[in-house]
Amino acid sequence: MPKPVLEVKNLYKSFGERVILKDINLTIYEGEIFVIIGGSGSGKSSLLKHMIGLWKPTSGKVFVFGKDITELSEIELDQLRLKMGYVFQEGALFDFLTVWENVGFYYLEHTKLPKSEVRKKAIEILKKVNLDESVADLYPSQLSGGMKKRVATARAIAGEGKIIFYDEPTSGLDPITSRNIDGLIVSLRDRLGITSVVVTHDMISALTIADRIGFIHKGELLEVGTPEEILKSENPIVRQFVEKGLYGSKK
Repeated sequence: MPKPVLEVKNLYKSFGERVILKDINLTIYEGEIFVIIGGSGSGKSSLLKHMIGLWKPTSGKVFVFGKDITELSEIELDQLRLKMGYVFQEGALFDFLTVWENVGFYYLEHTKLPKSEVRKKAIEILKKVNLDESVADLYPSQLSGGMKKRVATARAIAGEGKIIFYDEPTSGLDPITSRNIDGLIVSLRDRLGITSVVVTHDMISALTIADRIGFIHKGELLEVGTPEEILKSENPIVRQFVEKGLYGSKK
């Protein structure tokens, strides 16, 4: 039985009278691709911010690698984050750094390795996301949207993180590039054993890559299941979301 990597227990978040998340309970296991879906404003990104410790819950707990991150100091949280990677929606690469410097940023900041060694490491990491040395000295402005996402993913795994969080990884990409990014996420799980938490509104992506899917609606986790179970859901809210995501206005 895979061991839990991330556990959310009785998570509740509010800003004044405005409730953002209501009694979320969730366990994500080692080597799993867990996809969080839901409409705009449903609470997907809010849940993700709690998982990486950017937000603290009004009540409830979040455990990452067995540690309650709601109780950690900033220094302790920073240490734990070395085991975590984050791929932002827009990639969030440093425009003033080359591709290899972006990917090797972890080593430039946290080790005393010479730049020549960091560059070699960065190129090896780029190969893991199906890029090669030809892009190493380019700047982010010279990359396509899909390449930016790959470089951002390479940076996320550079610190040898055991869990990677993706915020809308296929947003703004064409269908072919989106499916390539899906393939990359699955490949990283299969080759490196990485646990992935993916927030998306892309229903095709969710059904393609997920081991399990969690559906959030108005701050509540309405349903958790395999892609097959979500497709067969009898919850009318889930069914409507799935049908619109797959068929648009045709159905």
